[in-house]
Amino acid sequence: MKTLIKAAQCLGIVGVLFHSFALPVYAAEQQRPSRDEQHAGPPQQALLACKGLNANDACTFAGRNDELINGVCSTPPRQTDDATLACKPDNMPEPRDRKPPEDRQD
Repeated sequence: MKTLIKAAQCLGIVGVLFHSFALPVYAAEQQRPSRDEQHAGPPQQALLACKGLNANDACTFAGRNDELINGVCSTPPRQTDDATLACKPDNMPEPRDRKPPEDRQD
């Protein structure tokens, strides 16, 4: 009978330890947005900076840490709606073509 009680106590301790390690991992995973929920495209500030402006007009918006970002209004890459303009920073690199290398055998 004592071995049965001892085994139950050990099993309880193992369960508590497992729970204390697994719960934070599970909670963190639940808080992480899925790929579909992640924001893609220009930030809201860049969109608002070009509201009422035309393509290639100069624009400015506050970026991270409130630094001032200068740019020009343009259509974001992969944007299907021509009416949406966003402030493209002057120092932003051009999007790369995502074509596979020519020597690749797909």
